[in-house]
Amino acid sequence: MDFELDAGQRAWLAEVRGFLRQNVTAGLRAELAQHDLELPDGEVTRFRRKIGEKGWFGLNWPREYGGLGLGAVHQHLLMSEFEYWGVPGPDLTVTSVAPMIMRHGTEQNKNEWLPPIAKGEMICAVGYSEPDAGTDLANLRTRATLDGREWVINGTKIWNSGAQRATHEWLCVRTDPDAARHGGISVIIVPIDSPGVEIRPLYAWSGYRTNEVHFRDVRVPVTNLIGEVNRGWTYITGALDLERGALTNAGDLRRAVDDLHRLARSPRRDGTVPAHDPALRRRLALAEADVEVAALMGYEAASILDGGVIPTVEVSVEKVFTSELRQRIADLALDLLGPDGLLAHRGQDAPLAGTFERLYRVAPLMRFGGGTNEVLRDIIAQRGHGMPSYGR
Repeated sequence: MDFELDAGQRAWLAEVRGFLRQNVTAGLRAELAQHDLELPDGEVTRFRRKIGEKGWFGLNWPREYGGLGLGAVHQHLLMSEFEYWGVPGPDLTVTSVAPMIMRHGTEQNKNEWLPPIAKGEMICAVGYSEPDAGTDLANLRTRATLDGREWVINGTKIWNSGAQRATHEWLCVRTDPDAARHGGISVIIVPIDSPGVEIRPLYAWSGYRTNEVHFRDVRVPVTNLIGEVNRGWTYITGALDLERGALTNAGDLRRAVDDLHRLARSPRRDGTVPAHDPALRRRLALAEADVEVAALMGYEAASILDGGVIPTVEVSVEKVFTSELRQRIADLALDLLGPDGLLAHRGQDAPLAGTFERLYRVAPLMRFGGGTNEVLRDIIAQRGHGMPSYGR
């Protein structure tokens, strides 16, 4: 098996790195460090506009949809590099929502939604989880009722990350309450600025903002339905598989381990050098090997996707592995840095401005974002190894 990139992929990687060297400015880094979110007409917005102008939001879309016709490996390389540099790249709108519209949407769906997504002008929050649904998405209660040529939507979504800066919701709703649990579900696109949409912030331990979003008699055109009515479960599970793949690019892990290699050679306040400790060196070597494994997992999933198959089991394995690796790297960082590792993120005296203190608090979020690791282990067992479901 050849694990090396081919000449075209290496050229693409060089092009992406050249773009980042030219466009990741001090102003962009300052805005990201201060806010982590886009400001109106700020540096992040301008950066996204440049990505859209190059066509990179739709780089692996078919050309008939305005894409560049490149493969999933090209997208994986781009996203890994963007993560390494710590800047926003193609989000779930591009990597999860758009492919489902291409596969299952009506012609009007495709004509209406794909062009603004390709330009970076349309950003979707993914409306799945609900306060009382637990880990089973099929327990959802948000309803959409047809009234003439409009859907009327009522319900609540929780853990709705990105809603505060999104333009639309990719919303999972129940359209037939009498159908089987998985059979009466649809997906509807809802503009965030629609009357009746209310966004309330929720903050995680890491300081990460997610949201609770309420829909009260929200009306959207009947054509905002994606694909066919009551067929949404297929679209949702397909989008979730692609979301997990997008969450598992190892670029940020590669950057973390590179930073730890440098910090390990620097003396602590007490004069000791972490790299002189055999136990820490061994853990750092293991993290180095694990990051390489994560990168290979990403290439495998992208190659399968290029073959026209959604790699459900592979991205589930990858997501479990990388999210738990992220926690191990954070633990290693705090042990390597000693007391200074506990200095707060963005603190003036903290090593690397407290990057690893924040990673320690962010890491638990990644173990349940995009599906909890416990549920994903069930998927791996059932779909990957043919084991029976216990009725979740």
